[in-house]
Amino acid sequence: MATQRRQTAPQTYNRTNQKITYLYGSAVPKLEPTPQRNPQREVERRTAPQRKQKVQAKPYPVNMPLLILSIVAFVALGAMMIQYIRLNSEITALTATNTMLESQISDLRMENDEYYGRIMSSVDLEKVREVAIMDLGMVYASANQIITYDSQIDDYVEQSRVIKD
Repeated sequence: MATQRRQTAPQTYNRTNQKITYLYGSAVPKLEPTPQRNPQREVERRTAPQRKQKVQAKPYPVNMPLLILSIVAFVALGAMMIQYIRLNSEITALTATNTMLESQISDLRMENDEYYGRIMSSVDLEKVREVAIMDLGMVYASANQIITYDSQIDDYVEQSRVIKD
């Protein structure tokens, strides 16, 4: 007696969810007849009103403390962003003002140096010496009147009292 070997095939599904069977090998199995369709039932299916179930999503319960915290955090974040933008624009304005003032200082220093140069070039030192000696009675110091002083600080020496001759 011949043993019958049952051949199983993997089953897959296409896009319309119909079974598709692939057979491997050279033996062709007998196909089962497909069931006959009942035309009466098909007509009923077409004419019957199709009822669609309405899917109502249930609302999630609201967690009030979390909602309030989120709103407060959102408002605080908005306030911080507005403050940041305000400070950033203020810094930009102050930088522009600082640049303008530095330009004015530079112009005033150049003008001051020009005036100082004119004054120094207009002074005649010989005329000053002549007026001091002739009109004001200035005399040069003699050798015994000069006192030398060594200072450890490279600054100036201030006389605090009269030195005796």
